[in-house]
Amino acid sequence: MNSFAFVVAFCVCAATASPIENGKWNPYKYGDSGKYMPTDEGKYIHIPNPYIHLDNPYDGGYGPYSHDYEPYVEAASQDVYKLVLKAPEEYNPFYKDGYYKNNGIKIIKQKHNYDEDKYDFVFETENKIRAKENAVLKNPNTVDEGIASKGFYEYIGPDGFMYRVDYTADENGFRPKLKRLETPYSGKWVLEKVN
Repeated sequence: MNSFAFVVAFCVCAATASPIENGKWNPYKYGDSGKYMPTDEGKYIHIPNPYIHLDNPYDGGYGPYSHDYEPYVEAASQDVYKLVLKAPEEYNPFYKDGYYKNNGIKIIKQKHNYDEDKYDFVFETENKIRAKENAVLKNPNTVDEGIASKGFYEYIGPDGFMYRVDYTADENGFRPKLKRLETPYSGKWVLEKVN
């Protein structure tokens, strides 16, 4: 019986004498050398997919954003403008009422020359219509025979601008180039307030 009491007393003493985690060096835990013995405590553990996608991550503090499908309505006080052709200081005399009916249009210059293998002409009217053309016969007496010409025509439009077309016409087709030129009768396009 005494031996049994001795064994119990020895176990109680051994249990109370085991090292306690108090932050001090403990040779029973770290060994007799005093060196640090690393453990897995605090080791980085990789998580395969930590990112979690949210379909609607925006939250301004008032719940998730919801799209409003109502169209934008402009303010009633918004200014509205339209493009207007402002009359020039000098009114276009070639488009006033009755100009063509009463006067007829006079030709103030006209010259022409017609030969067997070339021609040229030039003319001008009193309302500023002008034209000029020079032409020559190419590849005569062959299947590729044709006329090659070069010239221009121009006129003043109702808006007061002069429209000029320079052109070349030959075996490569008709190739025009358009110019819009200001005149003393040219109007100006301006934005005018509607409301």
